[in-house]
Amino acid sequence: MKRLSLLLFVALFCLVQLSAQEAKIKVACIGNSITFGAGIKDRANHSYPSVLGRMLGDGYEVANFGFSARTLLNKGDYPYMKETMYQDALNYLPNVVVIKLGTNDTKPQNWKYKEEYPKDMETMVKAFQSLSSKPKIYLCYPATAFAIQWGINDSIIVADVIPMIDKVAKKMGLEVIDLHTPTKGLKALFPDDIHPNPQGAAVLAKEVYQGITGHKVGARVLFIGDSITDGNWGGGGKGKKTSAERNLWDQNHIFGSGYMYLCAAHYLGTYPDRNYQFFNRGISGNTLSNLEERWQSDVLDMNPDVLSILIGTNDINGMLNNKKRSSFDFVGWEKRYRALLDRSLSKNPNVKLVLCSPFIANTINMSKMTAFELRDSLVRRAAAVVEKIAQDYHATFLNYQQLFDGLFYKYPALPNAYWIWDGIHPTAAGHSKMSELWIEKAVDF
Repeated sequence: MKRLSLLLFVALFCLVQLSAQEAKIKVACIGNSITFGAGIKDRANHSYPSVLGRMLGDGYEVANFGFSARTLLNKGDYPYMKETMYQDALNYLPNVVVIKLGTNDTKPQNWKYKEEYPKDMETMVKAFQSLSSKPKIYLCYPATAFAIQWGINDSIIVADVIPMIDKVAKKMGLEVIDLHTPTKGLKALFPDDIHPNPQGAAVLAKEVYQGITGHKVGARVLFIGDSITDGNWGGGGKGKKTSAERNLWDQNHIFGSGYMYLCAAHYLGTYPDRNYQFFNRGISGNTLSNLEERWQSDVLDMNPDVLSILIGTNDINGMLNNKKRSSFDFVGWEKRYRALLDRSLSKNPNVKLVLCSPFIANTINMSKMTAFELRDSLVRRAAAVVEKIAQDYHATFLNYQQLFDGLFYKYPALPNAYWIWDGIHPTAAGHSKMSELWIEKAVDF
């Protein structure tokens, strides 16, 4: 009986693993020696398809179908479509196809058949389009050839091959990835003037990655808010309150010690080839008014590609501690919040917004404060305002109040302050859960 149970477990495990593999987006890189990785000592890790695979991440599977010296032209000296590898690429049933052929076609013995180049390209495209996987197909301009080597001629690439690729792409409704312009000034990365070294291959991978995903390599990711985001980054607890006054170079403390640090650590460690840049601009004690005062220097001047905002707790606290105020101006607060987003979108219409809800917990320290019920209702109302703003701006919304409510409910036997030690500030465990939600919902960028 135990043996049968073990066999069933192994079979189930294999099915789960197979299902996970099948769920991956399969990318087929079609090309010549440049795709193959000729001249690169460790092509298994440093060819452009290999780098592309790391950049795309676990959700993708990238296969290198590069074959040295091959041409797109079927009348060329070494036609790609007459090789077994071409059939292998078709049998792979890719979801994405990247075609980079044309460099070897410029050789004199091949380019005499140049009139057939568009037709042969259409033939290849149609073959992939006919697959049951219905792949998205990208055509690539050849990389720059810095000298006439082996008959390869960059002037022909520019004058003839690129326009032909454009013509086929327009006719067949395909997207084009330009690998010629980005490599034009990078002669040093092409040791024999044709084939890239590992750094040059990384440039090609970057362009293909951006073409496939629409995501920017080197994206700038900025977190802004109050003490929950701050985490004492850059020596913030030593009287240096503004971002400019803080230590901006000490990598031991550049991100502080909170959920922002954990998010940055995840992306920087998991996707080094994407070259992310993370910035913490949380400042302890800040309200929305404080964010308004420093929005130009700490957000607009930084020009982030991803902007994450967590604010509201101190606004509520300020109202409760002000004996002259009997209510919180949610209408005005929402209007000012939206104005900040409008300023950022005006500077960068493509900025990805991640808006986080403020949160509260009735821990031991918090329960000692007066009017907890009122504070709780105000914070939750502020969270609802942020959610509505996120919906209107098509932003990613992170409901941290719901997250902590769920954790307190799921683990009722834990100490009262296990997730949030004072009712406002998360513990290490709380920050970990916050980062997990951020990574899950923000996904990729």
